[in-house]
Amino acid sequence: MHKIIYTELAEQDLFSLFERIAEDKPSVAVAYIDKLEKHIELLQNNPHLGLECKAKKVYLNCRVLIYEDYLIFYKITHNDIHILRILNSKINYQETF
Repeated sequence: MHKIIYTELAEQDLFSLFERIAEDKPSVAVAYIDKLEKHIELLQNNPHLGLECKAKKVYLNCRVLIYEDYLIFYKITHNDIHILRILNSKINYQETF
């Protein structure tokens, strides 16, 4: 089983997402983030579940897991999965990298 580690940027992405949802519906924000994190936890036993980043036109050595409108970029190293970013698919996420 791989250990999931969030980078500081990924934690900021998650917090920003929570804040945006919580402005209108705080209880929905908690539930949404919980579901998103549970989806990310699937990587613990299935680290190659996501696509290679180049499938989303990000030319780095990483993978991307899709959850609704969000792209979860991650990198597999030994027994760890590093969550790099959590970005909305509707933004120009290629420029973020």
